[in-house]
Amino acid sequence: MAHQEASSIKFNIFRAYDIRGIYPYDFDERAAYLIGIALGNKIQNTKKAVVAMDGRLSGPSIKFSLINGLKTAGIEVTDCGMIPTPLLYFATHSLNIPNGFMVTGSHNPKEYNGIKMIINGSPLFDKDIYALHDWIKKNSTSVAYDDGQTKKYEMIVDDYIKRIKTDTKITTQKKIIVDCMNGVTAEVIEKILKSFDINAKYINAKVDGNFPNCSPDPTKEINLEKLKTSVISENADYGVAFDGDGDRTVIIRRDGSVLWPDDLMILFSKSVLKRNKQAKIVYDVKCTRNLKINILDDGGIPIESRTGHSYIKQTIKKENAKLGGEMSGHIFFNDKWYGFDDGIYVFLRFLEILSQEQEILSALDTLPKTYTTPELEIEFSGDHHFSFMKEFIKEANFDGYNVSLIDGIKISDDSSWGLIRASNTSPKITLRFESITEDGLKSIKNEIKSAILKINNKLDLPF
Repeated sequence: MAHQEASSIKFNIFRAYDIRGIYPYDFDERAAYLIGIALGNKIQNTKKAVVAMDGRLSGPSIKFSLINGLKTAGIEVTDCGMIPTPLLYFATHSLNIPNGFMVTGSHNPKEYNGIKMIINGSPLFDKDIYALHDWIKKNSTSVAYDDGQTKKYEMIVDDYIKRIKTDTKITTQKKIIVDCMNGVTAEVIEKILKSFDINAKYINAKVDGNFPNCSPDPTKEINLEKLKTSVISENADYGVAFDGDGDRTVIIRRDGSVLWPDDLMILFSKSVLKRNKQAKIVYDVKCTRNLKINILDDGGIPIESRTGHSYIKQTIKKENAKLGGEMSGHIFFNDKWYGFDDGIYVFLRFLEILSQEQEILSALDTLPKTYTTPELEIEFSGDHHFSFMKEFIKEANFDGYNVSLIDGIKISDDSSWGLIRASNTSPKITLRFESITEDGLKSIKNEIKSAILKINNKLDLPF
């Protein structure tokens, strides 16, 4: 038995829907250990947890420390090893253990690591995450740890495949290029797709925590160039890219164009609503206006939510929605799946549409034309983006527009909308704009631009 002094840990790693920071400067083994104790304190009623990690270089030591913290708190830990985040979520259902902790930096660059948390079957977020920091400050002075030995869950991939194959029917023979982005999905995706007899070729298919090709974020179009080139040169039907921990996916068409997640949600909403009349469908504030229009046209009930996988999951659970999705690539099926974000399962459901409901694909060809920006970013230092956003909400005036404060400020009229919000994962203000005309897009951008510059005219704006 050894001891470790528990001094203060940095508050800035405690985010709205996960714990995340730069290793080892913000987030390190000591922090993971103390967080493990705090998490263990929250699950004393069950005293069991499932833990896993992605392929980051700091993953093994962070996971070891997290497990030690949990065990110090008297928790029985099942270690799933190195797997994608969705398989960790699946393990909580498969093992009937309602607590799961995933060591992952998600889509962020290689220097990041963190923890995604499920407690009592629900994601930990907002004040409950910040409360972990408060608990550590009050309760940790000197704590003991053991050797971290625990149970293993060796059959998780096989169990995951068995479960998916019970109700997912895929017969398509489309040629697919799979970009693992050197993330943890590379560890399992070939076995999963092979079980469905899917004709796939793999790129960046080795787990490498240095991410030598690009940062593992498929929502940044620059990171998709290799995949686009491969799809075109190989004459493939589709390409698919997974982020660093496998809970997000982006699809590439035959011509190299991107099928962005909010457009993909239109296809999924149509498929789900065919079988679930008047189903509720949750989407975040960044999604295209065409999604809401299609949900209503198909007899569904649209529900707009804050951005963030934890908020979407919580809203799905509260509303008993059948589907949820974010512009960032998190998509959540709650019809015949478990309601968590699973990039692998999302891609398989897309292939199921290709196999059984191909007519749905034509919906994308008939969508009203809109002019849309990608997600735009304004860089800040530290957490100053939060204080800027507070001031912006207080001072900005948007007469003549509908104003929503669900997440930041979203202004809209009959033809256009613009969104400005503080990122919960990095020190940035993020923005997105959409309109049915080019002039409308320019106008809505200028409206928010003017309001930003009134608060701070020295900011470097990307539009």
